[in-house]
Amino acid sequence: MKTTTSETTASGAHVGLREKARLERYRNIRAAAEQLFNQRGYEQTTTKEVAELAGVGEATLFRYVSNKHELLLLVIGERMDMAIEAIEDADKEKAAHTSTAWDYVERIYAIFRARAQFYSTDPENVTSYLHYGFKAGSQLGAQSIAQGDRIIALTSSILDSARDAGHLTAHVDSAIVAQNCNGTYIHEVLRTPVRAFRPEDLWERLHERLRVQVEPLFQL
Repeated sequence: MKTTTSETTASGAHVGLREKARLERYRNIRAAAEQLFNQRGYEQTTTKEVAELAGVGEATLFRYVSNKHELLLLVIGERMDMAIEAIEDADKEKAAHTSTAWDYVERIYAIFRARAQFYSTDPENVTSYLHYGFKAGSQLGAQSIAQGDRIIALTSSILDSARDAGHLTAHVDSAIVAQNCNGTYIHEVLRTPVRAFRPEDLWERLHERLRVQVEPLFQL
């Protein structure tokens, strides 16, 4: 009986060490990808370079990710999730102090101002993330779409609350307005490098476009 317990313990320890090593390689791969993306940008980084910096073979790297796009998912996708969680938490606090029509408008602006600030911290890689997020059927695309849906749902809920409070024009379809706001953000991000706009000016451009979409719907 003692022998069986010993073997079980030894086996459990073996599995634990193996899992620990796997997680360590995973962290090293993610850290290497983040470092190289920050230094050189997503487009200029190769999977071979990531593997070398992580201290693993390229074949080993592909046991953790299917392609380079998934490295972008690891690095930017996780940051994006954290940024959206912060946006949602901040809006919960603002909701408790919302009373005027302008308060609702400002809550919508706060969402996209925060998104613009997130973009400005890493313009090239965020642009690549959003661009490849449109690729149908990819894990990267699924995560990017889910993140966009969270922003749309939050924006739509603010508009619905404004309507319930009597501040929004009755016929407004809040879901469509929210989709348009999110689409405007994505369009501004994607056209920034094409038009050679300054990334730090994204919010200024985005605000002007949101203003003409959102403010006429409210009884300000």
